[in-house]
Amino acid sequence: MLPSIVAVHPPKKILHICAVGFTVKNLLLPQIDYLLSQGLSVEVACSPGSEVDQMRRQGYIIHTIQIDRKISPLANFISIYQLLKLLRKEKYDLVHVHTPIAAVIGRIAAKIAGIKNIIYTAHGFPFHDQSSSKQYQLYFTIEKLMASITDLILSQSEEDVKTAQKSKLCSPEKIHYLGNGVDIERFNRTQLNPTNQSQLRVSLGIPETADLLVGTIGRLTRKKGSGYLIEAAAKLLPKFPNLHILVIGGQLSTDPEPFQQELLERISILGLEKYVTLTDYRQDTPELLGLLDIFTLPTFTHEGLPRSILEAMSMSLPVVATDIRGCREAVVHGKTGFIVPPQDSNRLADSLEKLLSNPELRQTFGKASRQRIEAKYDERLVFKRLKTAYKDLGVWSR
Repeated sequence: MLPSIVAVHPPKKILHICAVGFTVKNLLLPQIDYLLSQGLSVEVACSPGSEVDQMRRQGYIIHTIQIDRKISPLANFISIYQLLKLLRKEKYDLVHVHTPIAAVIGRIAAKIAGIKNIIYTAHGFPFHDQSSSKQYQLYFTIEKLMASITDLILSQSEEDVKTAQKSKLCSPEKIHYLGNGVDIERFNRTQLNPTNQSQLRVSLGIPETADLLVGTIGRLTRKKGSGYLIEAAAKLLPKFPNLHILVIGGQLSTDPEPFQQELLERISILGLEKYVTLTDYRQDTPELLGLLDIFTLPTFTHEGLPRSILEAMSMSLPVVATDIRGCREAVVHGKTGFIVPPQDSNRLADSLEKLLSNPELRQTFGKASRQRIEAKYDERLVFKRLKTAYKDLGVWSR
């Protein structure tokens, strides 16, 4: 009797496309690791950089193709051409695009290459309620055109799903809620080591007298709102002289609106050098968040569902955030923190003052924050939705 022959199919090949390695390393790796663990072959295409070199050393397959983060016809055309060559050579089963410009470039290249399945994760549509009417119309038109060559749109924001359906951006069945999430075991206050936390404070140069710490996380761009936090701190210091501000993050060389120098000048003009620490980019985010009493994100840009807010809430912190898409979705006003108008340092200072002067309220909000993350923003929920999306397109190896 002849032995039975079992057909062994090669794993499905996936390509994720985004503009820079920073996005891959800080936002996409958990999902990529999950997909790899499920037997899929996952590769990435993005611009070259130090993060790319580091991830390659860790074993990730990354194709370096320069992708600008702004509309630049010649450079964008070159990116499409280079992506097209890669796609035709590697014959991927699915292309998954991220971030506004890279998502447009990637989908055009994938469509021309005849890729069967194209997914777009909207990390916040570039049109939103903070846009001017001209910007809104331009970006909406582009997104609507691109939706016509996209098989599935996954939105990090529930608000964006509703906006897409109401505005008829695409057919209702084409857009699904993906959400955003964090590793709730890693971002867990109970995991912190008190001795290590004390050493971290010293290494950052935080004064021993500073017994109230307010922090934010984000790239040093104007629209992330760190300038408004500095202005709010100047208003709060007369009442809270032991206040210290921690700005976690740095400035990318590719940022279209660099802000670090302007921020430093503002700190100097207000005489806050002793009260503000800029950490640059760090890998110990849970430990840094563990130093804080309050987290704030005074952003006024096109957020999807800010990972930084979710990480802070997972660390049992109360959050003060702005009334924009994503922030108002994550933070429950009056329960896990406060929502304030964007670009308003007075209202930001008022809400921070309520929390700075009331440790019991901070604890209550922080506990509610952790509970909300466990129920709604555990990254395993995102993985489950991602698996369903890939399976629905027939792209799964198990």
